[in-house]
Amino acid sequence: MATANVSKRFDAIIVGGGHNGLVCAAYLAKAGQRVVVIEARSEVGGTASSEVFSGVTVNICNCDHLTFRTTGVSEDLDLAKHGLRYLDVDPTQLATSWSDRRIWPHFRDVDKTLDVIKHFFKDEVDGYRAYLRDAMPIA
Repeated sequence: MATANVSKRFDAIIVGGGHNGLVCAAYLAKAGQRVVVIEARSEVGGTASSEVFSGVTVNICNCDHLTFRTTGVSEDLDLAKHGLRYLDVDPTQLATSWSDRRIWPHFRDVDKTLDVIKHFFKDEVDGYRAYLRDAMPIA
């Protein structure tokens, strides 16, 4: 039976090769566990993957990188040694309104971002401040 063979060869089976599954597998392997990752797609990475759109390679979920960089995982797993490198740009990303498709930039400087939001969505500034207060822990 295939299941019996798999359970004897591995200490952990990770279902899903997205960034969370890969991080989990890496920590387990670092701790000496025998790990296998099972992924449905032809490539691992999940939202940390890149795809080609209109001839340009882009990350499919760049917003996750902002959060990932605050976790310490990159340093724990020495990902720079394996080629991970971030290029910091400003603005950090562009956001799009669902209702009318207006596009506005997000900057590293929160006040600069708030100025832009004030220009496009003056009634949303307080709401965005509240979001930041809840979403961003104070270091």
